[in-house]
Amino acid sequence: MKNKVLIACKIFEEEINKVLGREGGSTQPQMVWVDAALHSDFDLLEKELLAAIERGRSDAQNEVKVFFGRGCLPHMDDLLRERGLPICPSGNCLSAFLGEDKVKELEQGNTMLMTPSWVRVWPDNMRRISGWDEVDFRTNLGRYDRILVIDPGINPLTEEEILEFFDLVQVPIEVTNIDLGHFQATLEQVLA
Repeated sequence: MKNKVLIACKIFEEEINKVLGREGGSTQPQMVWVDAALHSDFDLLEKELLAAIERGRSDAQNEVKVFFGRGCLPHMDDLLRERGLPICPSGNCLSAFLGEDKVKELEQGNTMLMTPSWVRVWPDNMRRISGWDEVDFRTNLGRYDRILVIDPGINPLTEEEILEFFDLVQVPIEVTNIDLGHFQATLEQVLA
């Protein structure tokens, strides 16, 4: 019997752990996390993803699955196909939570979607990976009228975190609750 290894973007960590229960047991996949926000540097993302696939395949008994948005790397489908791995079902992390149609609906009116994890992780990673400063954040996000945080309720943002993020980006932030039904179905499809 093969051991499942799930390579996933760390942006999904809280949600995957919640959906899988992570209490252990033989049906739990072994996790290999790849840092979030690497899609801002395609070469770095490809390097880290390939290293994760190699780690996942270090044992011949391992069955490797990858849970990333296809759009995170322009040639994601080819990269996975060349290695005999299934293609990811979601275009990006947001569509993994909501589905493509719901993402398009919520993004109308110059809205940028994020998750609580994005608000927490993205600024530090963009500073580290791309060298962004306050001006870069405001320049790149200034075209949006609002940021809508889709929150599954696992680890909600605090008022302080919302204010700190607003202070950085200078774009109004709203929070809406979502359930993990679509995410769970997407994860089950990946693990099938």
